[in-house]
Amino acid sequence: MKTLLISVFVGLFFLNSQAQVFNAGVILGISGSQVEGDGYSGYRKLGFIAGGFTNTSLSEKLSAQLEIYFINKGSQRNPNTDKGDTDAFKLNINYIDIPLVLRYHYKSFMFEGGLYGSVFLSYSMSDEFGERDTGRYPFKAYDFGSFIGINYHVNDQLIFNLRSKNSLVPVRDFENFDQQVGILNKLFNRGWYNLDLNFSIRYQFGKTEDNG
Repeated sequence: MKTLLISVFVGLFFLNSQAQVFNAGVILGISGSQVEGDGYSGYRKLGFIAGGFTNTSLSEKLSAQLEIYFINKGSQRNPNTDKGDTDAFKLNINYIDIPLVLRYHYKSFMFEGGLYGSVFLSYSMSDEFGERDTGRYPFKAYDFGSFIGINYHVNDQLIFNLRSKNSLVPVRDFENFDQQVGILNKLFNRGWYNLDLNFSIRYQFGKTEDNG
């Protein structure tokens, strides 16, 4: 992870030195997430996002952006006691996400894609019987994945972002009976994978020509 961070910062420094343009801003948003492999589907776990970004233009239509922010991920299953369903589950995982974004500008829109690395901070997990721990299968110290998204420039400073992100490596290993097999488990090795949808508002400081 340290090597990844150093490479990203060096890369952005090089791009910035070439383009001679450097912008910065803040990010606030919400996430809806689920975990492939835990047996519960749906983006029902709500969390929040807070952090910042820097970006630089590569050409008239392309730009690169580096972000770093705190994010809640996980999954949630609420019981339906009216129908005798008492099955409950709640998983909250806290990360520092570090996405590296390539953006294509078209009028007021920016279409984006990229990779992210995450540093694991903490977790909590519970079911209808109370608090649970991970036992012999702890969460890994990192997450690594990819994403796609779209941005809308309201004006020079205010940007709306919608993004879909998927882990490419398991964030937790576990026994086969503990999983609901999904496409990532079929394509790669077995385990738990983070899937999250993010909506955020970005405020970019200063007036910039980086508006697509």
